Amino acid sequence: MQRVYDILMSARPQGRLGRAINLGLLAVIALSVTASVLETDTALAARAPRLLAWVEWVSIAVFTVEYALRLWCCVLDPHFARPVLGRLRFALTPMALVDLVAIAPFYLELYWPGTIDLRFLRTLRLLRLLRLLRSERASHAFTTLTRVLQGKRPDLIISLVVVVVAMFVSAGAIYVAEHGQPGTTFTSIPQAMWWSVETITTIGYGDMVPTSATGKVIGALVGLLGICAVALPVGIVTGGFFEEIGRSKSEAQPSQASCPHCGKSLDR
Repeated sequence: MQRVYDILMSARPQGRLGRAINLGLLAVIALSVTASVLETDTALAARAPRLLAWVEWVSIAVFTVEYALRLWCCVLDPHFARPVLGRLRFALTPMALVDLVAIAPFYLELYWPGTIDLRFLRTLRLLRLLRLLRSERASHAFTTLTRVLQGKRPDLIISLVVVVVAMFVSAGAIYVAEHGQPGTTFTSIPQAMWWSVETITTIGYGDMVPTSATGKVIGALVGLLGICAVALPVGIVTGGFFEEIGRSKSEAQPSQASCPHCGKSLDR
């Protein structure tokens, strides 16, 4: 049980066998998700129905065995130490629920064919991609991103507030400039807010376009504001990444007052 736990539950599996099994699981995840995506295209699915069915059966078998083994060995974790309640608690964790939801549609279709259309549930297999976060490099990157977002949370909130205020102001301004135009789509401030959102985010669907000279000037200013609104949080997050990388390097490097060979303080 300990060996299975070290391979399937550890973020850093030890030994060639552990690394090979985890790489194999990641490959099966990628193959299964690709097959699930191709199945949604009728023309592509009709060209290789047996291949897609074979991929589905193999991936379901692999993930069912993996889920059962995880449920079996999870009791070695102190958080899930109790034989019954511990396993139940593990089954209710987010990653375990992702595994269960990914394989459940197959068995529901197998035992109750034709009674309910569960094809839409196959898209839930895309949740298997979350399992990629268990890999060492992805886990480290995700942890770094979480630290950056937590450290820059006040700055991001302020930038979001600025964008929301700009959205309301621009919506009110374009409504005042355009609501009197014949055939206008800016019939209210809530309607104008949609134009404000798509202009500030630089999407620009073109379904709402100002026609007056004043409205066009406002639209140009809001478009320029949108570039700044997108660049502001990007700059904040980028700066946070540089700070986090610099902090990690400084923590990894030994102190200048320490011996580079033994690590003891030179003050002695």
